[in-house]
Amino acid sequence: MQKDFENIDALIAKFHAGETNPEENAFLEDWKRESAENDLYFKASIKFLNSMAGFKDVETVDVNAAWEKLDKRISAGAKIIPISGRKTFVWIAASLLLLVSLGFVFTWFFDETASSPLCFKATASITEEILPDGSKVFMRKNSEISYLVNKEGQREVILKGEAFFEVVHDEKNPFVVNVNDVMIRDIGTAFNVKDNQAVNSIEVLVESGEVLFFSENNPGLQLVKGEKAVYNKTTKQFARVQVNPSENTTSYKSKIFEFRETRLREVVTQLNEAYGCNIRLGSEAIGEQHLSVVFNNENPELIINIIAETLDLEVEKRGDSVLFKSKSVSN
Repeated sequence: MQKDFENIDALIAKFHAGETNPEENAFLEDWKRESAENDLYFKASIKFLNSMAGFKDVETVDVNAAWEKLDKRISAGAKIIPISGRKTFVWIAASLLLLVSLGFVFTWFFDETASSPLCFKATASITEEILPDGSKVFMRKNSEISYLVNKEGQREVILKGEAFFEVVHDEKNPFVVNVNDVMIRDIGTAFNVKDNQAVNSIEVLVESGEVLFFSENNPGLQLVKGEKAVYNKTTKQFARVQVNPSENTTSYKSKIFEFRETRLREVVTQLNEAYGCNIRLGSEAIGEQHLSVVFNNENPELIINIIAETLDLEVEKRGDSVLFKSKSVSN
């Protein structure tokens, strides 16, 4: 099996027909994860193919004969590929339709009055974007979103990674975030969504208002201000969890940190992520020291000095990095 596929449309159609093998399924999953655009394209294609399923072909059709006739029209003497099985014919025909009608797929999926998808990416740093409806999105680095308004007027976001949403509420035009087929519907809200690949889960923390956290096959949970829930991708179950302030889930956006007996190693990781700085530790022992402090949008230099004074550490600048080291260790 080759590692790449020349025609993604044919592969999607084959997947829809239930004829892909495990390697092809794995390729499709990887391809969808590459970008929000790919994921959106896959969903649009599947929806289009589902609509085709309503058009039942006649059982008495001689498929091979039909292909032979078509082959003779196109080029006499060309090799005829025999087709066996109704499902195989369906996915090949569907892939050809997908290939020549991409414009139709998206016109049908979104309709003529709907907006085109807008894609935003945060690569090396945290990025803030304002969506056409006025909603704000703060994307953690290496995250991306795709935003569109569908034909019913619903505002849809496909998220990869982590982002904080401040949604402009519109009763007539709901705002829904989609992460790996799990959905978060806004009810006048500010909330954080994280696709945590490390533990195969999706996390939602509500800062204000309320949201519905659900999937197509599970009604999920309704969350209000201060609540957090996790969706386990393996068990496909939702669960409320206790909020740990020291996790500072939304600090990458607010720059407000609350540490309670938190190891300095974790403190440094959070600060480097939020500020894009390069704070390092002089030893393993220094990283194990505990810190209890609150930072409220102070600049990184002040934060570094406060940590050093609190834990009785020295600060040494080395190029673009800052090193915490024990006062008892000489150069």
